Amino acid sequence: MKLFNTLTACFAAISATASAQTSRMMMPAVSSPSVADGGTELGANSTLTASGIALDNRVKMRGFIDFRYDYTNIDELVADDDARFRSAADIDFLFDFSPVTGEIHFAASPDSVGLEQAFLRYNFNQDFSLTAGRQLTVLGFEKDESPNMYQTSYAYLTDVSADVQGGGAALESFIGLSSLRTVGQTTFKNFTPLVNLDTTSGTPAALANISFIAANYATTHPYLLANPMKEFGDGNADPFQIPSFRRNYVDGLRLNFNNGQFGFVAGLHNGYFTSSDNLNDGNIGLDIAASVMIIPGLEFRIGFGYENNDAYNDSIEHYNTWASGLKSALIADSRPEANSIRIFPESDDISQFNFLLSYQTGGLTLAFEWDLWNVYVIDMWNLMFLANYQFNDVFGLTFRYSHEDFEAGVPGGGEGSSNRFTIGPIFSVTDNLTVGIEYSHAELDSDNTGDTSVDELYAETIFSF
Repeated sequence: MKLFNTLTACFAAISATASAQTSRMMMPAVSSPSVADGGTELGANSTLTASGIALDNRVKMRGFIDFRYDYTNIDELVADDDARFRSAADIDFLFDFSPVTGEIHFAASPDSVGLEQAFLRYNFNQDFSLTAGRQLTVLGFEKDESPNMYQTSYAYLTDVSADVQGGGAALESFIGLSSLRTVGQTTFKNFTPLVNLDTTSGTPAALANISFIAANYATTHPYLLANPMKEFGDGNADPFQIPSFRRNYVDGLRLNFNNGQFGFVAGLHNGYFTSSDNLNDGNIGLDIAASVMIIPGLEFRIGFGYENNDAYNDSIEHYNTWASGLKSALIADSRPEANSIRIFPESDDISQFNFLLSYQTGGLTLAFEWDLWNVYVIDMWNLMFLANYQFNDVFGLTFRYSHEDFEAGVPGGGEGSSNRFTIGPIFSVTDNLTVGIEYSHAELDSDNTGDTSVDELYAETIFSF
């Protein structure tokens, strides 16, 4: 509520200031995202060149309102189709006190108003600068906000699934991570009677082991009997959360270089793929990326992101301790159930290697992207090809293909892949109003779920200012 009241007061002050201004620098048509004058954007100070409403000589404001309809059918993996309207808004303030510039971005949805980005930039010279604060991660072709996209949805199902009812659970089943959520319940269903073993059975040594396990896990952790997976993390969190792969907002520092033809960034952050808010216990996020404009319009980028985060190890540690002890006791007691006790691998890091080649000339935009991932216990790679053509000031059309390939290195995990095809016409009704329609179809194949498909339909209206 305090944030909302503060933001409301800020809006009121800005409106009063804006009413006294006669200069208006409006954003270009959002139907065709632009590349900065044939040069690379990586590491550039976009605050100075961004369009927006001039509030005074040092402050500009820009933003958008996004309203859309989503329909998703995840065949067989989710019982019901997902259909909904979505509304969102965004307002950015850009400040120029050269050599210091800064930006503050607010994002609003029906449920919340939050700080999206807030960073300052000190420019040592025309090409070299340092940014500090909450910033957008840099790896990947697609932008983070709707007005700067060539279609409505993001390219990869791993991104889309997070916004669909039941999509996260479907993705976990597809990859093979569901075993992380079910093994504990299954184990206790089979082995809860161990705490009440008939003392006449088994050897004294085996009974001592089983008694030790019962004493330590049935008394000090009684809730384990109902749901041992609750021991993961802080006892209340889910045992394993798939992180956010792209377009994250992270707190930290970043060095930037850009001279038009070459761009370079190197950053240190609390986290890069998760919501980590500290650098404690070895947690750290890093990114490094470089770009070159080979010829005007033809850009090559390469980048690497890394996060050391103990989330998976913390979540799995207690279960593995319990399972190891139980497995030993069962083996000592010659119990065949020992074979079904699962021990999960340790892992504490996430990494992404990103390769990107894009070309823009006139109304044509082409892009090819390839990623190699290591996400805790998941090995993954993906690729995307996008083609957009802006026929005139009113109409543009996008074709996109993306492929993802997974392998989950956990007991019960498996392999899977997806192929997704997208077509999206875009209509610029005015310089500030854009309407987009998208249809996407994906074919999925997995060891765990077999062959299935996903169909998506989107209709989106964006008002930008």
